[in-house]
Amino acid sequence: MNNHEAAVKMIEAEIATIPATAFPVMAGSVCRMAIFLAHRLEAIASAERDDYLKQVRALEMTRFVELLQGAAA
Repeated sequence: MNNHEAAVKMIEAEIATIPATAFPVMAGSVCRMAIFLAHRLEAIASAERDDYLKQVRALEMTRFVELLQGAAA
């Protein structure tokens, strides 16, 4: 496994935690740190970084809405 594959696997494993967490901002923060670290180490390209960050933000917002709907019920 090369550095790119390892970074992608690590990032995707972190992103997978967001839909199940009760604190999406905390999981999202860990994901963003993994993404920025991988980019700084040149394991992922800028376009990949941007795509992953968009995914994280979308999943965070979706999870917040789910939690709010559950709290309002």
